[in-house]
Amino acid sequence: MFPKKNRISKREFDELMKNSRVFHSTSLSFRLVKNTKETPPKFAFVISKKVAKNATERNKLKRKGFHILREIIFPNEILKMKGIMGAFFFKKEGKEVCFNNLKSEIDWLLRKSGVL
Repeated sequence: MFPKKNRISKREFDELMKNSRVFHSTSLSFRLVKNTKETPPKFAFVISKKVAKNATERNKLKRKGFHILREIIFPNEILKMKGIMGAFFFKKEGKEVCFNNLKSEIDWLLRKSGVL
């Protein structure tokens, strides 16, 4: 799991839903807000009950996502960037996607949005 300072709070999530740009891939959607505030970068993974019925399945997908994000972010030193908030939303197709494909989609979304 990410440190709490790098996860989106409920209050910040509302701001993210109102003022974000959206980028799509086959199994994920990515919402991004770039602020001028000097806050550390924050990320979240959202899996609805329509995608995965059981909480254990949803938590497993979140853990996979955060693990992949950690692998992509730390070599690229993105944690030094300030004022980025982003949330990944799983689509129904994202439940069955393999780990390597999920990693490539997250990387592609981050590059498409201009974060990397």
